[in-house]
This record gives sequence, C-alpha cells and structure tokens, in this order.
Amino acid sequence: MPIRISTQRRHPSPPTKARALTLLSRVVLSGALLSNGMLSSVAFAQTASPDAATPAPKYAALAMDMTPDARVPMRDGVSLSARIWRPSKAGRFPVVLQHTPYISDETQARARKFVAADYVYVSLDRRGRGNSEGAFVPLEGTGPDGADAIAWLARQPWSDGRVVTMGGSYRGMTQWQALAQSPSALRAAVPTASVYPGWDYPSPRGIPLSYMAQWLAFVDGRTSNAQLFADEAYWREKFLRIYRGETEFARLAEIGGAPQDHFARWLDHPGDDAYWRKVNPTPAQYAKMTPPILTITGYFDGDQDGALRYYDEHQRYATADAARRHLLLIGPWDHAGTRYPRDNVAGLKFAANAVLDLDRLQIEWFDHVLRGKPKPSALADRITYYVMGADEWRSAPDLAAVAPHAWTLYARADGAAADSPFAGGRLAEAPAESEPPSRFVFDPRRDTQPADWALRPADDASYVRDDEALRRPQLFFLSAPLTRARTVCGRIEFQARIAIDVPDTDVRVDLHAIDADNRIVWLGGDAMRARFRADAGRETPTEAGAALPWRFDRFAWTCRRLDAGTRLRLTVGPVDHPYLQKNLNTGGRIGYERMADARVATVSLHHDRTHPSVLRLPVIEDD
Repeated sequence: MPIRISTQRRHPSPPTKARALTLLSRVVLSGALLSNGMLSSVAFAQTASPDAATPAPKYAALAMDMTPDARVPMRDGVSLSARIWRPSKAGRFPVVLQHTPYISDETQARARKFVAADYVYVSLDRRGRGNSEGAFVPLEGTGPDGADAIAWLARQPWSDGRVVTMGGSYRGMTQWQALAQSPSALRAAVPTASVYPGWDYPSPRGIPLSYMAQWLAFVDGRTSNAQLFADEAYWREKFLRIYRGETEFARLAEIGGAPQDHFARWLDHPGDDAYWRKVNPTPAQYAKMTPPILTITGYFDGDQDGALRYYDEHQRYATADAARRHLLLIGPWDHAGTRYPRDNVAGLKFAANAVLDLDRLQIEWFDHVLRGKPKPSALADRITYYVMGADEWRSAPDLAAVAPHAWTLYARADGAAADSPFAGGRLAEAPAESEPPSRFVFDPRRDTQPADWALRPADDASYVRDDEALRRPQLFFLSAPLTRARTVCGRIEFQARIAIDVPDTDVRVDLHAIDADNRIVWLGGDAMRARFRADAGRETPTEAGAALPWRFDRFAWTCRRLDAGTRLRLTVGPVDHPYLQKNLNTGGRIGYERMADARVATVSLHHDRTHPSVLRLPVIEDD
C-alpha cells in the first residue's frame, strides 16, 4: 500500500524565482570537516555500511529462486559474478540491479522484498571482488561493466527487457557511471548517498581522510574484511600515531595493513583534478541521460555533497525533460539512514514520520515508472525535504523554490578578542566600519586529543554537544536572540577574508544554534585547505599576510526551524583531528611532511567593511 507521510505540505511558490560505521557524518558531510560532532560520520561518509548489518525483517513464505553465481560477460572477455533472485512463477519481469564491491550476500533480505513485488533482483559483484574476475580498481571503471551487465540482463529469458538500478554509497556511484554509458535497456535509477570521486571522497576540500586506509582494507582482495574494517580501536590507534607525528601520513596504509598502491595514488590527487574528472560523468554524458532518476540523501549523510553534485550537474546539462523527471528526496538521516532511517542521529531526535520504508518507496516508484501505477505519495513534487524542529515533510518544484530568501549576518569583534565563547565577537546585521582582525594560532605539534582517545566509544551525541571542538583554538561569534521563529533551509555559506603567515594551513567553520534554554544543535560546517582555496582542482600558492577571500560554500544542505530566543554561534578554527590528515603548514607534498618540519600558523580573520566576513543562511520567510 502507498506510503503515507503525515503533516506534509507543499511549500508556497516563491514571490520571485529566485563511528567507523558512524564516524564522519560531520567530516563535512559535504566535504567540509570535523567539528566536535563532525566525527560521527567519518566512516559513513564514504563507505557502505553493508545491508546485512541490519537485521532482516520477517516475511511471509515466498516462492523465490536464486542463482548464486551467474556469469555475466564483459566486453573485454572478463566475466563478473551475479547473484540473481527471481519469482518462482513463470513469466518475464523487470530487473533491479545493484552493482557492489561489498559481496552480493549482503543483500538477501532486500532481494526478497523486490521479488515479492514481481521483480528480478540482481546483485553484481564489482570486477575483482567476490567471485568476479579481473582486478579491482576502487572508484574507477564501473561504467562499461555496468552497461554490459544491463544489456545482458535485458536479454535473459526471465527478463522483460527493462532494467532499473538502485543502491547507496559506492553503489550509488556505480549507477551514475553506468548512466554515463547510456545503456538502452536502463529505464530508471535510484542513486542513494552517492560518493563522487575526488569531491566528497577521498580528500574533501583537499584534506585527505584517514578513513580511506580503513576503507581500502575493507575491500582488499576478493573477500569481505568486515572484522578488520569494524575494529574501531585498531584504526583509531593507527590514526592517532599519524596525528601525533610518529610517522608520515603517507605510511598510514602500510601500518594499517591496507593496499598501499591505491592509497598512494589517491594521496597524489587530493584535489578535484583531471585524474578524478575522467572517472565522473561529463556534460555530454549528462546530456544523453534520459531515464527518470530518484536521488536520495540525508542532512547528515557523509556523501551528501557527492549526491547533490551529481544532482546539480544533471540539472544543468540534461535535457529539460530529463531534468524535470529527476526527483530529490532528502531527510534527517545519516549515511546508513539513507537506506535504513531512524528517528535519531547523534543525539538529535525526530518524530516518527522521519522514518520511511525506503525499500517500499523505491518499489512503488519503480511501479510508477514501469507499470503506470500512482507515484508514491511521499514524492509530492520534484523536491521532498524534512523540516527538523517542525517535524514535517514539505515539497517544492525545485531547490531554488525551497528558501529563496537570504538572512545575512556579519562577523565582527567590537573590541573583543573573540577567542572564547565567553568573550566572543558578534554576528550582526552590518559589518564593523573599521577594526583589527581576530586571530587564532594553530600549532600542529600540540596534541588536543585525550590520552585514551583510541579506546573511547564513538560519541553518540555529537550533534548536541560541542566539548570536542572547544579543546581547540577558535574564534567565536554570537548572534542576538531571534525575535521570531525562522526556518533555515538549504546550504549555509560563509564568505571570509582570511590571512595566514605560513605557506599552507586548514581552516574550518561551524555553525551551532543555541536555544533559549541553552541547548545546542549543530547546524553545519565546512573546511578548506589554503592551497585549494582558489581552485578545487589545482594547488595555488597563498600570499603570506594577504587578506584573501575564502568561500565556505559546502555546508551540508539542511532544514531546521529555529524558535524565537535562539542564537547562532559561528566558530572559526583549525582542522585538528586524527580522522583527517593534519596540515603541518609547510606547503610541502601532502602526506609526506614530517612533524619535525611543522610550522606554527597565525590565522587572521578580517571583518571590517572593506574586508567583510559574511554568513548567509537561506530562510523560509512564511514561518
């Protein structure tokens, strides 16, 4: 039966068109980086939490046939292994394809759901993984294999010739790479929480994730190394050794037991350069994509930035009709929650209506596209999003229509040092006319982590606490209390004027909401490496002492109602956590710098009328 979502309402038309397994959900979700809670999705950010990790629901008896190792031929003579689940009854059925590096046994429970709805469900092991032949090259080369598999599946006697795709994280990326090949039998795709190589992983904003060694160990060889991958204390100890400068970051894969060749290659390409551009769809390929697409992501999904980049590029380059048939569903979910939603994430609580049966929703959407059945009621318009704080779903015709108004605030010190939450600067409606910049000092040799950090459990309340962040040097800017409720919905942006006195350093910003009862909620954050400040794909020298523009525009897309009396607190500080490669401020080769060569950085945030630092929040003015 159709999914029902309570309290859904359409957004009014705008007046003008205007640990790891949950460790890095704030690693910038969109490429930003850690704040106190930015830790909670470091792992989820780019991995796939295997579907088998969730207990299988109970089902009525179902007649279902399974082929454990069907051989699917590729154009170069290699054969890939597919596990195929089919209804036992006679007939030809649409085929649902998942292309995975995580071994096909992960998806038995999900397959049963789709077979019950009269679909054939296929899980294809990625080349070089599981029982598939060939060599596995992470993040690369899945497009031609996916297209060949789609063509083969369409020709099988139990297939009606129509193939659709689904899957999250890496499995979302494989769909986009297959779409880029324009396979004629592909009728629809549901890329979920899709990693975008070179953008949100493995080095968002030019800052390599320690997690990439952990993930590479997970997918090393042909088997699932789930126990090694999930040994959080093991990996934390390795990350901490690197963080404290015992050896160079470039040796992390070696000391962790992960494939060194892939790790080294990724480390040589920290930016969104030509190496990664050859992996991702081109404008011409987007223009040829015709199947309907449903993109699913979450506010706390570590791959949200990747999912939305695919979405934005498809909207920009596809035909008007194809762009119109691309739907976006974004909810209050972390990376795993984009497959299995919960009513809580890292201390945040939501109403029961935040928990959707996303497998059922996808079945209903495929039924709509392929069989002409009604569209799922959850997808009322092209954009469907959840308002935290109001606990309701809304919809809009496009992203620009969600919150076409901007709320602008300026950072200013007004004589305060701004280096303490108790003596901070202000977020005001206008910039200061003239005042000196605020400064913080980052010494990479200073260890800000507790001695027992590697043995501590993951923080399950990181979005409603800030004690982790307060251990580091930061600048603080606090707004006046809201005189009325406002709903912030979209991508927050902070445009800053920053000067540094070293060749390179990392800066991150975070925004929290503090309500009238002093309860704190993280709204988002972003981070950036100076050498990639001007160009995400190319290193650019930074002129020492110059107040240069830094655009922090990759906050995660979010939506939250803020009650009257709420204040906003902006913090600006260094990137300083074992989950991320520490910048030693030398400007040297990334990952190969030595702690003995580390330099102390003084970072100056300018905030006068000539060099303003501006916070912009998209808001819904009818609230």
